Amino acid sequence: MNATVPHHDLVRRAQAADPHAITTIYEHYAPGIFRYAYYRVGDVEQARDIQSEVFLRMLEGLGRYEDRGWSIGAWLYRIAHARTVDVLRHRDRHPATSLDEWDAAVDGPDESLAGMADQSTLKRALAQLCPAQRRVLLLRHVYGLTLDETARQLGRTVGSIKALQHRAHERMTQLLQAEEPERFG
Repeated sequence: MNATVPHHDLVRRAQAADPHAITTIYEHYAPGIFRYAYYRVGDVEQARDIQSEVFLRMLEGLGRYEDRGWSIGAWLYRIAHARTVDVLRHRDRHPATSLDEWDAAVDGPDESLAGMADQSTLKRALAQLCPAQRRVLLLRHVYGLTLDETARQLGRTVGSIKALQHRAHERMTQLLQAEEPERFG
């Protein structure tokens, strides 16, 4: 976010339909929202649809948004999470016919995670974490949320997020070592 414009001022301007403020919010959060959706749904087109819907809902609800000490990013990620859950529920009820689309998807992971292991290895390891551990790793490392933002997003204390993140890191290390022993040892 632009360091010269306070968060609350940017939101206030966006609520007043200032196109520059809305564009600034979009440009800052859109890539992370896409990554959030992509990691959960594993499909580029569905992730783009979710990203679009998040910002459409932002525009529709901006007048009702109240700054309660959370960044607007936390609000956007809550919208993204809700929409992603909807997509995954729909997918569970109406399974896709081909898994080739999953493997062919591009534009996915954050470069720091991509360096640790290939996409499929990371997806397998992340899938083996408990949901809370998976979510904290994604929020912290992929979407760049701070400890405070992650704690608010998950409804936990900062201390519990630190502990959860530590356990998740240890478990991911174990899983990745088991997956690719020659890489780590």
